[in-house]
Amino acid sequence: MTSDRNTDQRSGRPLTMYERALYLGAGFHVNVMTTARISGQITEEQITRALRKIQDKHAVLRCLVEHKGDRPWFVPQDHPAPIPLRILDRQTDQDWFDVSTQESLQPFDGSSGPLARVVWLRGPMESELLLVCSHALCDGRSLMTLLRELLLLCDQPDAGIGAPTSLNSLEEVFPAEVLADRKLRRRIRWKVRVTKLMLRCARLGKPWIYGSIYRSLWTVDEQTSQLLVARCKAEGATVFSALALACMLAFRRICGPRQIEKFEAPVDFRRYLPDLRSDSLFAIAPTIVLSLQKLQGIDPDTSDFWAMARALKSDMSGKMDRLKSTAFPLFLGIEHLHDFYARMAVYARSKRAGRKVSLSYVGKIDAGQNYRGFRLAEICDISAMMTPTPAHLIAMYSFGGRFHFSFSSDESSLPEATALQIREQIVAILHASLTSPDTFPITVAATSAVGAEVS
Repeated sequence: MTSDRNTDQRSGRPLTMYERALYLGAGFHVNVMTTARISGQITEEQITRALRKIQDKHAVLRCLVEHKGDRPWFVPQDHPAPIPLRILDRQTDQDWFDVSTQESLQPFDGSSGPLARVVWLRGPMESELLLVCSHALCDGRSLMTLLRELLLLCDQPDAGIGAPTSLNSLEEVFPAEVLADRKLRRRIRWKVRVTKLMLRCARLGKPWIYGSIYRSLWTVDEQTSQLLVARCKAEGATVFSALALACMLAFRRICGPRQIEKFEAPVDFRRYLPDLRSDSLFAIAPTIVLSLQKLQGIDPDTSDFWAMARALKSDMSGKMDRLKSTAFPLFLGIEHLHDFYARMAVYARSKRAGRKVSLSYVGKIDAGQNYRGFRLAEICDISAMMTPTPAHLIAMYSFGGRFHFSFSSDESSLPEATALQIREQIVAILHASLTSPDTFPITVAATSAVGAEVS
């Protein structure tokens, strides 16, 4: 891999292995999505003009995905197809949920247009904007960047949203000292040889067939949410360590200690990439593994909740500190495996999903609520969906002083009835971590739906 920091990207750049694995072509893909509820009036002209300015800023939104040799590339277009906008008439407050579920399962065809689209559920004084992107394009933070830009430009067409961004190749955003490290390159070459040998020897089975995909959403009321934030601060825990712990304990209580092999949490890789602009679209997210059994001095069945939350915080902090030394070799190493991509994809689909849980915390969403012509009443959802199965993903974020949860899986990996039991346990555990249920009740606004059968 070259270490030239000034790579000419007018001809585009190849998708990294990570992006390629998230895009994967029709029928096997990962989408991320968010839904914003708007109080007030906006017009089609406002939205299309905003999308045009967003596309002018973000180079990757002006690209098509084209194959050059045996690899897909992001190829800039002089006259790019616009970001699609679909308009539907809003009938009820719940229309957005069914539409967003359908949109999340609809793959992108990067050969004909950008890897982003918007659906506007139009109402007289209240409407929803659904923003859907391929996960190859952006993570949750990038998704929020696009949403903030969309809302600002709908309200203030002449507002500045920053200078144009580049295609963010690894050569641009990875530290120069990492790319120039000869010892690292030698270590990577050795690991790549071993990995290729293992892939050649791996037995490839038939792809697994999964059940109906579903998504369950719920919200913790503002009073309880703020009590939880204050209690985390007082106890020396982080909000994410407390939320993650509640999820892990709930799975343990409902499914038993052995059904789930591991929990993992994606980490914002930007902290290790000083050359990456904070408003750039970016998707690479290494993960850390979380385990209650491996927390020193902790018994998941008897230890105090806050003692476990502090231990989990310490464990996550140590793993994130070590991530800088492990993530770069991992991502640079898999770039040498593109010639094994097809075999890796077949192998991945032949492995049974449902033995791990992804816990994704987007954090506190700092999006302005009051605009000149409308109000951002709610961010209804932030989640990701993958076909043939999203098993199992819990996405969490805070907006308007409340914590929001999205739980995705499929019927064969985890029956929806069991997922609802886990959801109730998460609420009960958070409740018990604060005080008695008679004093501070947690109210749960829940929504769920079942998607189409996929294979």
